[in-house]
Amino acid sequence: MPNGTSYESGVLRRLQLTELEILKEAVRLCEQNKLQYFLYWGTLLGAIRHKGFIPWDDDIDIAMPRKDYEQFLDLCKDHLDPKYYLHCNDTDPLYWLPFAKIREINTVFDEEITARLNIPRGIFIDIYPLDNANRQASLLQKVQANAVNRLGILILLRRGISLEVISSKMKLVYFITRMFPLHFLSKLQQGIMSWNKNDDAPYFIVWDTKTDYIKRTMLKDKYLPAVRAEFEGEIFDAPGDWDHILSNLYNDYMQLPPEDERVDHKPVKIIFATEAKESI
Repeated sequence: MPNGTSYESGVLRRLQLTELEILKEAVRLCEQNKLQYFLYWGTLLGAIRHKGFIPWDDDIDIAMPRKDYEQFLDLCKDHLDPKYYLHCNDTDPLYWLPFAKIREINTVFDEEITARLNIPRGIFIDIYPLDNANRQASLLQKVQANAVNRLGILILLRRGISLEVISSKMKLVYFITRMFPLHFLSKLQQGIMSWNKNDDAPYFIVWDTKTDYIKRTMLKDKYLPAVRAEFEGEIFDAPGDWDHILSNLYNDYMQLPPEDERVDHKPVKIIFATEAKESI
């Protein structure tokens, strides 16, 4: 499939509605167990700007405070609808991401970057942990960000996911750390992300494999208390000051980006549960 938004007619919308059902199942578990979640990333932007999906978006993201996130992962093991499964480093020793996914069984969402790998590949939503931070920027958080980033690169390389540019230093570290199981590196990354156990810390931080952590470190009172926001005709939790969150993440978020910046996950094959096969 070419880059951009060239889904065949109807396929993108069908994918979005499938992801919406996964979201509703995740929210069911959260609400039944009084766990806090928030629409996040492009899903929050879509809720505010479009009251649903960004027209070219092909995934759903939510975020949860680390304490709720870990309880949620435990609940999924026994209480998730059996048509779905939790995909994270607790359920897959070869998992390669610093956040969890819920996938639908008997479906396929093959991304260009992972299509050749032997991995679980069901249609999914992403669930990010919100970790504690004492301030918006500090030397410790800079060290954490660099460690999360470097470990993320190592994990991707170990999983066979190619990266465009790799420094000679990272290549050396990659060969040195090949003696450690991938699951150890993943758990180490999670430990660094969740190092701050002080739930009274004033900030939430969203770690990923990027080092620009400062704009993703925001006061908890910008998230809490949550407000309700419409997304695809349903009502979900959103950060209380969603304008602050979106301004930090996307700057002038109400302005549509140029067409050449409207990117998706570059899928190469999608199979829905009700079909034997469908390719795009």
